[in-house]
Amino acid sequence: MMGGRAALVILACLVGMALIAVLGLRATGADLSDLWGDVALPLAVLGACAGVICLGLGATTLRRIRNRRTRPLARFQLVLSQADEATFEEVAAAFEQLVQTVRQSLTQRLVQGQPWLALESWFVPAQHRGETGTAALMLACEPAMRDSALAALRRAYPDLSLRADPAGGGSQPLAFVQPTFVPGHVLRVRKTRSWALPIGSSGRGGEGSDARATMTGIIRQQQQAARLSCVRWCVLPASDQLDSRAADKLEGRRNERPNPARSGDVQAALQAAGGAMAYLELQAAVETQDVTDRRGHARPESFSQLQNACRQLLAPALSHRGANHLSERMMVVRQGLYRRRWARGEPPLLPQPSGATLVSPRELALLMELPSLGSEHALPLQRNTIPNLPLPTEVPRAHQVDLALPEPTGAAAGPEGQEAEVVDAELVVDEAAAR
Repeated sequence: MMGGRAALVILACLVGMALIAVLGLRATGADLSDLWGDVALPLAVLGACAGVICLGLGATTLRRIRNRRTRPLARFQLVLSQADEATFEEVAAAFEQLVQTVRQSLTQRLVQGQPWLALESWFVPAQHRGETGTAALMLACEPAMRDSALAALRRAYPDLSLRADPAGGGSQPLAFVQPTFVPGHVLRVRKTRSWALPIGSSGRGGEGSDARATMTGIIRQQQQAARLSCVRWCVLPASDQLDSRAADKLEGRRNERPNPARSGDVQAALQAAGGAMAYLELQAAVETQDVTDRRGHARPESFSQLQNACRQLLAPALSHRGANHLSERMMVVRQGLYRRRWARGEPPLLPQPSGATLVSPRELALLMELPSLGSEHALPLQRNTIPNLPLPTEVPRAHQVDLALPEPTGAAAGPEGQEAEVVDAELVVDEAAAR
């Protein structure tokens, strides 16, 4: 992928070459009036085309911003089960199906904006002494996308459900409103090396789901911090053309500079490359608290203290090492912008042009695997003790269709007009009636 810096360098080179050509003609004493007459019409056509393109891009951008502001957003609490246990490959397949479910065509993305959904980990500290804090996993998406997203996650977690609405009789999930959470600091992460290199050991896979999942570690960090905090995994599906480019880029990287220290990671990533690529915005936010300085006076937390608190929440994700790893993005000037976006629940307007947030389904499984039963004793998460069993076969189903058998004709009819009985697609004639 080519970033914005490369495009600016190419444009600057073209402008520089044009200026050098004009200065060379002036130095040789050539008449530039004839040259201007030759290039006036092509330049006018190019300028008009560029103006139309810029106008179209501006109108599309304004429409996308308007759709982002008016897009309905709801939060639904995910309720895990006692038997939610999945292998690494099952989790990767579930998240690949999730990305394919959210992905839309190019025309819809240009008109309606980039589709997205997010998983959020909220932690509310205890209000009274002797109590424990409460953690909750939320699914933030459009209401129309709720059922399809839950079906994709149930590929790895069959008993996963949403918290039911008591007012609706338990048949409809409870939709949570926007919480009164004003973030004092927002921390974002990105890949350190090329986007094609996988994070940590995602290229090698894992044996199974256990209490050492990244999301489990993050929830434990929130519990240890004992403050109101939220960590968000926002998934934005990438274009279809990027699904196969990861393998090509890894193949070229392996051939151009052999590195024995990374050859094993690159080879494992090459074998596991492919799948539905997506942009992952992993962010952490905390509220500002009052602290006591050396003189005993209460003051709000400083920028560095808030930054360190967010970094501690994302420490399990930043600790993955391998061919690639995550690093913190410095956001001093844009901090206010992302605090406002966090309150509205909006992702960035455009994904990172360099692909620093582009991940594969296996990397999503590494960073977004849901907490398993092994960590249930240490995490204050709500779990459903009743498994999601299918209905018994004797329960009557709605809309039962009775298929009428065709009338027997010709050789299928019994002798002397007697009706033939059809049993297992064989013709049985009542011989007593025939005699």
